[in-house]
Amino acid sequence: MKKFVFLAAIMLAALPALAAETLKIGLLQIEDSVPFYVAEQEKFYARENLQVELIPFLSALERDSALAAGAIDGAIDDPVGAILFDKGQGRLKITSLCLGETAAEGVFAILAAPQSGIQTVEELKNVEIAVSNSTIIEYVTDRMLEKRGFKAAEIKKIDVKQMPIRMQMLLSDSVKAATLPEPLASIAAGKGARVLLTDAESDESLSQTIIVFRATVLAARKAEIAGFFRAYASAVSAINGTPEKYRPLFVEKGRIPPHLAKTFPLPTYPMPAPFSASLYNPVIDWLAAKQLVAKLPYETMVATDFMNGHN
Repeated sequence: MKKFVFLAAIMLAALPALAAETLKIGLLQIEDSVPFYVAEQEKFYARENLQVELIPFLSALERDSALAAGAIDGAIDDPVGAILFDKGQGRLKITSLCLGETAAEGVFAILAAPQSGIQTVEELKNVEIAVSNSTIIEYVTDRMLEKRGFKAAEIKKIDVKQMPIRMQMLLSDSVKAATLPEPLASIAAGKGARVLLTDAESDESLSQTIIVFRATVLAARKAEIAGFFRAYASAVSAINGTPEKYRPLFVEKGRIPPHLAKTFPLPTYPMPAPFSASLYNPVIDWLAAKQLVAKLPYETMVATDFMNGHN
């Protein structure tokens, strides 16, 4: 009996150490998540002696709940969502850019409903556009239209949180216009909606996805985090070198519909690097102007030393 108790105590003592070996990363089912899966498929994590568990989430809300509970260590996110999640409390840090280094990587479009009669961007003035309020969708909508000369008072929006419902309302002419990400924008265009404006046409990057980590994980597991980003960089190189090799993964993980599977353009990913102040500042300015958060300094939300691996 004593021997059993002794062995049980050893096993229990080892549990935290075993748990610490696995980095749990929350992912959304979007094309931006593909490098994480390529690193797994090509055993780049194993090469860095890392155990990485990739956990898919169906919504940003579910992912944020897992982050708040400490059930995951890091995640794919967007800067608007990350800043609103943390609000300067120090729970979360933005690390690297995923997609959105250049405008060409943009994935959002404003579309007109099939029977709306709207043919040009100019005709969107004072027309309600379906978005999700206080999200990257609303941010990109505002920025796109402001760049086309719209005054704030001319940009009208209606809040429709669920993207599939927003697309359905657009296609059924329940709303005259909506902002959608890919691949939903391409699906809607294929069913009669009219693409009026995309962020890929802009003269600067308006939308980004990012990698975030809980601040406690970044502080305590620097060597592992650095190894993770080396593996991620290897995955980016692999995708950019032979993108067609990974098209099946894009179709599966990015939920690309079958009729677009062979033709959907595959993105070129930037190498991991700290999220830049030039991308951060417009986001925090917009959030502060809407009184959603205080104007948090760059250093409050963004980690810049996560790739050096020194504890």
